[in-house]
Amino acid sequence: GASVCCVDLTKKRWAQMLGAAFQAGDHAGAWETSLMMAAAPDQVRERERINLPAIDGLMAAMKKGAKTFVEAGGEEAYCGDPTAATVEDGNAYFETLGEIASLTIQEHLGSKRS
Repeated sequence: GASVCCVDLTKKRWAQMLGAAFQAGDHAGAWETSLMMAAAPDQVRERERINLPAIDGLMAAMKKGAKTFVEAGGEEAYCGDPTAATVEDGNAYFETLGEIASLTIQEHLGSKRS
């Protein structure tokens, strides 16, 4: 009788709420780095972060035919623009993630009432 609910951030409605950096498929780019700067700033190597060049997100690279992280330009283990990350954006992303989780749970529970 247990019920399971999972948040799927790849759904269009959620991805739109999370913005362009998320939609671009950043990995350790502006979106994820902003989250880390807000949650665990001591884990962000600031000196390195501010000197990294922007790299296309994974989605753009995949559309160009990249099949691996390395083919997508991720040799340095990131895609996107970590220099664009901010604590303020990270806090806003966390707030949005909370809203998405709450809505997902409410919708799931509502579907179980029938």
